[in-house]
Amino acid sequence: MIRSLFTAVVLIAAACNSGAQDAKPTELKVGSFTFKVAPPWAAKAEPRMMSAGGFTLAGKDGAAPVEADFYHFGAGGGGGIEPNIKRWQSQFTAGADGKAPTMEREELTFGDSKALIVTIKGTFLSGPAMSPNKTPMPGYAMLGAILESKEGDVFVKITGPEAATLATKEEVKAMVKAAFAK
Repeated sequence: MIRSLFTAVVLIAAACNSGAQDAKPTELKVGSFTFKVAPPWAAKAEPRMMSAGGFTLAGKDGAAPVEADFYHFGAGGGGGIEPNIKRWQSQFTAGADGKAPTMEREELTFGDSKALIVTIKGTFLSGPAMSPNKTPMPGYAMLGAILESKEGDVFVKITGPEAATLATKEEVKAMVKAAFAK
């Protein structure tokens, strides 16, 4: 009986402690920037190929998650801003309805520093970067953020179901702004 009571107390204490840890922001250092997200965002267990790390936001009611991946290739690396935007655009295709993907650009300025936010909506071609095998994901969106830095630009690629991804846009902009506020 005492052993059972002790086990119950330990399990309850662990559950309470776990909840307290979950409330802390998760940080990811990429290049000269530190990105912070709060729950329900969580650190990715396995980053994508070439990624410095990432976060996930669980989908609601069984929907696919929103995934954020961060890339940094050092000064002069990564191919530059415009080639990356073109690469991101090529990861979208016309849907079954023939509707072409749409794209918007928004430049953010923080003192002498700049970031670019790109929003693309349409059918996302999901799959590994260099693989010819892609899975069409209709009704998806991507928020791309490019943070300029002398140490090398940082590229953030956030993809998922359109409504869920677009719902994170202001949060993503705040995360970018905070990354510039060293």
